[in-house]
Amino acid sequence: MRRRLLPFIALLLLAACSDGREVSPGQSPTATPTSTALPAAPFATDATVVIEPAEGEPLTLRVAIADKPEERTRGLMGVEEMPDDVGMVFLHEEPTESDFWMKDTLIPLTVAVWDEAMTIRQIVDMEPCEEDPCPIYDITVAWVGALEVNQGVLARGGVEVGDALRLES
Repeated sequence: MRRRLLPFIALLLLAACSDGREVSPGQSPTATPTSTALPAAPFATDATVVIEPAEGEPLTLRVAIADKPEERTRGLMGVEEMPDDVGMVFLHEEPTESDFWMKDTLIPLTVAVWDEAMTIRQIVDMEPCEEDPCPIYDITVAWVGALEVNQGVLARGGVEVGDALRLES
């Protein structure tokens, strides 16, 4: 009897390890991701975002790029502090209508989403959430990129919906 159960138990263990789903920002996974694709702060920044406000000086930020499903799922979870000139960018190859959530995110953030023309289409302030259920932050436009920064950074920089954005590697 034990011999017959061993392959079944092994199969169950393998199935429990991964379900193969992609979870975008805002799509609540059934469990907290355990991926360590992006280290906790300070994390590596590998690109620059330059935002050109209608009035005032350009705002330049160093950013980490989250373009893989596990990176987008983890986002800034567990980050305890982040400099005001640093952020994270979430990229999608096709426009998406994904919302955002702040599960296990410890710092207040602002997210700005942009379209294929590199124009900021929506800006939303979000609060930390360590317990379920976490609120979902509704994004009402299709977007291909999103920038998360400390809450208040974009407002202090004069950034508004309609401003142009550049992503430089």
